[in-house]
Amino acid sequence: MSFEARIPGNVFCLPGGLVAFTAGADITKGQLVKVTGTMTVSPATGATDAVIGVAVTSAKAGGKVTVAMGCPVVYVTAGGAVAVGSVVCSDAQGRAVATTTSGDRVLGIALEPASVAGDVILVAVNPQVY
Repeated sequence: MSFEARIPGNVFCLPGGLVAFTAGADITKGQLVKVTGTMTVSPATGATDAVIGVAVTSAKAGGKVTVAMGCPVVYVTAGGAVAVGSVVCSDAQGRAVATTTSGDRVLGIALEPASVAGDVILVAVNPQVY
């Protein structure tokens, strides 16, 4: 199931779904991948990387790679500027904001950037404590 309309709460991809990204580097099928740009992934390189899925196809840098997502991907409203790959939590209005604060309850990882509050961005939902 996928709703392409950029409306907060619309589902872009359900858990176990496949999502097409641009390869930020050469990727081999089966590699774990992390977000490195707007809808761009590269191979994960360490235990602290925010892995978002597993490549189910191989791709050269700049090509398209299909990633199996273990989490839903949804459109959310940003509470301010958010960089791609940022870990996000909620602000007081229930909007996604970037966090690096230990103990924060995390919603997931931003797959797209937000410039200002009110921007609608894609987030890979993976609740956890930062």
